[in-house]
Amino acid sequence: MLNKITLIEIAAEKFCTTSNVIRGKSRTQRASYARDAASYLMHLQGYTHEEIARCVNRHRTSVSKGLDRVHERMRSNAKDCIVYHRSLNEACLDAGIPIDEVIQED
Repeated sequence: MLNKITLIEIAAEKFCTTSNVIRGKSRTQRASYARDAASYLMHLQGYTHEEIARCVNRHRTSVSKGLDRVHERMRSNAKDCIVYHRSLNEACLDAGIPIDEVIQED
């Protein structure tokens, strides 16, 4: 199991941002997508919503809604969601999370 900081750095790299942006106050689409992806990676690694929330400087309910958004994007066929899904899969591979585990979460 990778630590939370490493998972944030992986998500930041795949979503072309920085770990500071993920943990910061930015509400841009890029920051939101990367933050949700980092939360998702931590969730798949077994971290609780409370642990994730502390790491990304958000409330626990914001983390839960972010995870819901990840699932919605993964089910969508919209162009930006397809790109998001590709980046998320690359992040999962870098984190050592099997792709079939990601698919089961849907």
